Amino acid sequence: MFSVRSTPVRGALVAVWFSTSLGCADPPQPIASISVEPDHAAVSLGAPLNLRFRFDVLPDLAAGPGDDYRVFVHFLDDREQILWTEDHDPPVPTSQWTAGQPIEYSRRVKIPMYPYIGDSMIAAGLYSPRDGTRLPLAGNDLGQMGYDVASIRLEPQHESSFVTYGEGWHAAEISADGRRQWRWTTGRGVLSFRNPNRDSRFVVEFDGRADVFESPQRLSIVIGDRTIEESEVDTTEVVYLTCDIAASDLGSEDIVNLELRVDRTFTPADIDDGAPDERELGVRVFYTYFEPL
Repeated sequence: MFSVRSTPVRGALVAVWFSTSLGCADPPQPIASISVEPDHAAVSLGAPLNLRFRFDVLPDLAAGPGDDYRVFVHFLDDREQILWTEDHDPPVPTSQWTAGQPIEYSRRVKIPMYPYIGDSMIAAGLYSPRDGTRLPLAGNDLGQMGYDVASIRLEPQHESSFVTYGEGWHAAEISADGRRQWRWTTGRGVLSFRNPNRDSRFVVEFDGRADVFESPQRLSIVIGDRTIEESEVDTTEVVYLTCDIAASDLGSEDIVNLELRVDRTFTPADIDDGAPDERELGVRVFYTYFEPL
C-alpha cells in the first residue's frame, strides 16, 4: 500500500469543492488531471533527472481551491514504500487555477545515493502544507489521493561517475536548514574520475559573485591542455551547465583530471569591511555529475 507522509486531515475539515449532504458526502470530484513525463526511462544513482509536469484543470470546475497547495512527488520502491520525496510549489499557485487551464512546467531533480536498485514508481498529487488535506485528481489513485504518474528504473552508478575532489577546493559547507551543500573553488578546482574511454557528459551546478566584479568572471572546464567549455559568470543566480565531452578529449590516462578554472577570484574580507573570511574564492559549486554516454 502506498505510504502517506502528509499531515492527517482534521476530522471536521471538508474541502469546499466536495459536494456534501446530511450525514454523508458524494465521492469527491477531481479538479484536474495530472501527468508526469521523465526524460529518461532508466537513470543512475546520483544522476540528474528532468520531470515534465502537466495539470489540466477540468473544464467544468465551478471553483478552484481557495488555498495554495503543494505538489508532492514520491519515489517508491517495488513494494510501494517511499524512497524519497521531491515536494515543491507549482509555478502557478493553485488558488489561481481556473476551469480548463493547463499548467505545464519542468523540474530537475537529482537522484540521491539511495541504497536501492530496481524499478521505481513515481506517485504525485496535491496537498495542503497547512493541514495535510489532499485534492482529488483524475488518474490512477494508489490510495489517499496519491496518483501513479510514471515509473523509472534506478541503476547503479558507472565506475567513472565516482568523482573525487582534489586540489583547489575549500571544505564543504551546508545551509542553515540543511537542504543545500556546496564547496567553493579557488582559482582552479580539480575533479578526478576513472576514464571511461567513450563520449561522456559532465554537469555542474554553481553560482558566483557577479556583483563584486566590474565585468563577468569566465569559468572554463579544462582537461589537460584542452578547454572543453567556457561560460561567463554574469549572474548571482544558480547556473546549471551541461558539457558534452568527446572520448578523445578525455585523453589516454586511466584517471582523468578535470579542472574548473576561473579567470578572477575574490576575498570576502576585501569586499566586506569586518568580514573574517580571507579565503580566495572562485565559484560556489553545489553539484557535479559525470556520466559516460
